[in-house]
Amino acid sequence: MESRELAFSRAEKLMDQYFGFGGSFPINMKMLASIAGISVQEKFMQNDQSGKLIIQGGKLVAFVNIFDSPQRQNFTIAHEIAHTLMDEFDHIQYRKKAGVHNELEMLCDEIASELLIPANEFEKQLEKHGENAASFKPLAKYFHASLEAIAVKFANCAQNQDRVILMITDFHGTNRKDLAIASAIPLKNWDIFIPRGLSIGRESALIDSFYQNKPIEKRMTLNLGIIKGDYLIETLPSKFQQSGKLYNKGYILITK
Repeated sequence: MESRELAFSRAEKLMDQYFGFGGSFPINMKMLASIAGISVQEKFMQNDQSGKLIIQGGKLVAFVNIFDSPQRQNFTIAHEIAHTLMDEFDHIQYRKKAGVHNELEMLCDEIASELLIPANEFEKQLEKHGENAASFKPLAKYFHASLEAIAVKFANCAQNQDRVILMITDFHGTNRKDLAIASAIPLKNWDIFIPRGLSIGRESALIDSFYQNKPIEKRMTLNLGIIKGDYLIETLPSKFQQSGKLYNKGYILITK
């Protein structure tokens, strides 16, 4: 059995143990970590670190950033558990918040997603709530996961794959103040490349949706970079605070 398949097989057995002990949804990640032989501790960490896995006193300990939200901490715990399921497991591992894209880290993220948001249960809940942007929030609440984790799972599980999910924000860490694309999650059949940093400033309906905090769901003509034409547009606007200032951050689901 290849190492990838073996890691997922181990993850499946771990989940079987979790439910065998009476576990339920949302997944209790500290309980799952305990079953995997890992204790979890919150810790002051550098801003670019979400988690760290070490051996302390002969036992595995997963540190999670004390400043991260419970939802982000959940994914970090799942990610650290995933490292222990690998044949390549090294007892010291870090999870960065962004910028780490090597194959091992991406595989750990895949497994973490399956531990926190099992695909079979996600598909059941998706059928209940509907394949639309409005379902992201109830799904995030059900799985106690971040909207970002839900968006990635949605991209993998949605029946209609002629779509792209855009994360939008006006928080850039610079003097920029416009709403722009922070990342794009293309579904399987979406074939248009969308770069990060692309401003949506010319699309007044999208701007109004985010600044007025009013979701929209309608067909409209887009002229967004090379995305030109008639599309079904769904927005999920939200806001967050950073250093005492209020910023916009949300999602746009575009369907061909």
